[in-house]
Amino acid sequence: MNETVIDVSNFESLLNPVYVPYLYDKHRYLVMKGGAGAGKSHFACQKILYRTMTEEGHRFLIIRKVKDTIRKSVFQLFQDYIAKWELSAEFKINHTLQTITFKSNGNMILFAGIDDPEKLKSMEGITGVWVEEATELAMKDFEEINRRLRGIFFTYMQIILTYNPILKSNWTHKRFFEHLTDEGKEDIIVLTTTYKDNEFIINDLAYVRLLEGYTGNNRTVYTLGQYGQLENAVYTNWRMIEDADFPDDEPIYGLDFGFIAPMALVKMVVDMEKRKIYLHEEYYQTRKTIKAFAADIEEKDIKEKMIIADSEAPEKIDEMENDYNYSYIEGANKGKGSVVAGINYIGQFELLITKSSTNIKREVEGYQHKKDKDDNIMEEPEKGVDHAMDAFRYVVYTKFYTGADPYFYVPK
Repeated sequence: MNETVIDVSNFESLLNPVYVPYLYDKHRYLVMKGGAGAGKSHFACQKILYRTMTEEGHRFLIIRKVKDTIRKSVFQLFQDYIAKWELSAEFKINHTLQTITFKSNGNMILFAGIDDPEKLKSMEGITGVWVEEATELAMKDFEEINRRLRGIFFTYMQIILTYNPILKSNWTHKRFFEHLTDEGKEDIIVLTTTYKDNEFIINDLAYVRLLEGYTGNNRTVYTLGQYGQLENAVYTNWRMIEDADFPDDEPIYGLDFGFIAPMALVKMVVDMEKRKIYLHEEYYQTRKTIKAFAADIEEKDIKEKMIIADSEAPEKIDEMENDYNYSYIEGANKGKGSVVAGINYIGQFELLITKSSTNIKREVEGYQHKKDKDDNIMEEPEKGVDHAMDAFRYVVYTKFYTGADPYFYVPK
């Protein structure tokens, strides 16, 4: 290893202090739940890189529910740290297969989605696993992963789970917090963190204001890092469908602008006769300018499609239309009472969400009505993690509730 490589003997100095003891933790299950911006995923990445460089005979498996979400999330995070730590010469990164190999000892880091079973079946000799956004999985998914971590190796085998604890009804709460035997507890260590534990983000005042502005269930989950409870769901009229079942009909797109909060682009088909709304997550990213967003979605070929965007950002609509040639983008019809009216209208439909739309699912699961000071349920929803919810409501309210023809434009 050359002189540009980080000093692993001083590795602790690179970490948030709250995570340092867990760098050496050997429990079978390292459960890291918590709020947004807590640095959970960064530490999981750091620990796996540390073990890759300091131990022998490893094949680490990094898992998310949907394989298409891996490339721009966890796979990119590993690349970012390798570059940041000036380790690029020490690692071989295969972008096609999505594998990372530490050259000096042959240790490998592999990436896969639960929805890619053939790739998972081909992976043997796994010595450690990180499940990112663990709440996206089902219990059966986790148990299949758990069974793959077997055999006798010179070092400990561990499954790291990182997630926001969206609901107590989620399998993670049942598996790691409910009705555990004393023996079962010995295999588990749990760490709960929030943005206040992250020294690298605590001074990002805009982000802190965003998190501290959350109320209700959003605050419980994303600000405080505790399990939420779904008491007053806005939508109960939804279910998941296979991606292949999304209709071929001409779609409309809903767009909620963001930067600190996510930029959310939702693809929709509304079947008025059958009273169904099909939803597919096209884009959900933070800290993206309009220029970066336009570059990211260039390959999706939607410039000639109808996009209904947040009308409170007219300058961003103008930028997309004039600078990036989105011909049929327009601002949403918004005004007093439009949110409640839109929600009530959507309640007359069945929402069909594609299985790869993990952020839409996460949002709809936690989308709840506000309560007043006397604990009475209000018509208005809680504000917070509702970016995809807003995006598709813009379309429904503007183009259907108000009676406009959604297909008035003629694609070129």
